[in-house]
Amino acid sequence: MVTFNLSYSAPINRPGQSPVLTVPQVWAGLQRKVRNASEFVPLIVSCEVESDETSASGEVTVNRVVKFKPGKGPKADGAPVREQCNEYPPCRVDFLQENGSKITNCVSQGASGEEADLVMTYIFEWRHPGVEEGSDKARELLEGHRETAKMAVESSIETIRRLVKEGKI
Repeated sequence: MVTFNLSYSAPINRPGQSPVLTVPQVWAGLQRKVRNASEFVPLIVSCEVESDETSASGEVTVNRVVKFKPGKGPKADGAPVREQCNEYPPCRVDFLQENGSKITNCVSQGASGEEADLVMTYIFEWRHPGVEEGSDKARELLEGHRETAKMAVESSIETIRRLVKEGKI
C-alpha cells in the first residue's frame, strides 16, 4: 500500500479580486461545500447527506456519500465513497473516507496579519491499498493528486467568491 501526504495553499484574496472575502464568508462556503460538494469540486458529480448532527458541545458531524467522475475518485470502479465530515469553526473541516484517507480544508491568517490576508490550504492523506510504493502506478497517482489538490483549492475559492457575489453566502 502507498500513502501520499501532500498539501496545496493559495491566497483567498489576491490583489484586485472582488469582493474581498472575510473569514465568516469563507467558513459559510466550507460549510456549504460539506453538504453540496459538487458545487465546489468539479471531480465530484453528486453528494448525498445521510446525517447532519450537532452535538451538545456544538461539534458538527456530517455523514455523506459522494460520487466522483469515472476514474477520478478514490475507488477505481467509480463506486460512491462514504465520508464523515467534521467541522471545526471557523477554520477547519476534516473529511474522513472509508479507506482511511483524510482531507483537511483549512482557512488561516496570512503573514501580514491583515483581515483580508487569508490563505486556503487543503491537506491530503491519500491511501491506495494494492499500489506498490515506487511503482509506475504510484508515480502516476501522485502526479494526478498534485493536480487535483491545486484544482480543489482554486475551484473552492472561486466558488465561494461567486456565491458571495450572487448573494447566496
